[in-house]
Amino acid sequence: MTAFLSSIGGKLAERWAAAVLLPGLLFVVSVLCAALLGHAHALDLGLAQTRITEFTRGSTVSVGVRFATLLLGAATVVLLARATGRLVQAVWFGRWGGPLARALVRLRRRRAVEAAERAGVRPVPEYLPKRPTWIGEQFRLVDAGIAAQYHGLRLGLVWPRLWILLPESERAPVQSVNTEFQAAAVVTGWGLLHLVVGLWWFPAALVGACVVGTGWVRGREHTATLSALIEATVDTHLTLLLTALNQPLPGAGTMTPELAERVNDQLHKGR
Repeated sequence: MTAFLSSIGGKLAERWAAAVLLPGLLFVVSVLCAALLGHAHALDLGLAQTRITEFTRGSTVSVGVRFATLLLGAATVVLLARATGRLVQAVWFGRWGGPLARALVRLRRRRAVEAAERAGVRPVPEYLPKRPTWIGEQFRLVDAGIAAQYHGLRLGLVWPRLWILLPESERAPVQSVNTEFQAAAVVTGWGLLHLVVGLWWFPAALVGACVVGTGWVRGREHTATLSALIEATVDTHLTLLLTALNQPLPGAGTMTPELAERVNDQLHKGR
């Protein structure tokens, strides 16, 4: 048992070092390069080697304190990156307003109408963009699609209750993709932090731009998968929730406007 626990602890430590500490250390190194090299000597490897040599000189205690400071800085910046990732998610969800948001919505609506006209179809007003971001719009369209398919049933009311009833095997795919989506936001947060360092050391800006792009692409991919999974879960398990609410489907076996209104009212608690 002791050997087993030691093995598990070692694996957890390796994963923590690779997924958490390593990005933090890389960022701290970028900050040090910005402080010691700057733009003028950004790619001067000789000067960088000299600075590193100076950093490792001194007594064992002083060098140990410096490295401990690096580790502490790396751990601290990990928290900063995660906080930045949450801000990135807030921006991606597109629930913010203001002149910029309105301008982006108008632009996206105009492009959607033009695309519909080129395809020779009539755009559905409810499906035209209403959020300033593509990711936010995809999640909004899930809500709009559920409401259209099930006569006004509100996903925001249905989903938390349905999630409680789902077996673990049905939750796992949604949880997995949602975790990946959040990780993509954190990756974008790391990229933004490197862009800030790039103001003083331009290689960090190049790295930051690549990382931001990678996070954005991953975020879009996971958004498409997550929105599809949420919609599919409602489609295949809605009867489970209706049974638990004692609101069974009528004899025809399909949702009706009256049933959707009763379910919404029951879950909304009349608020």
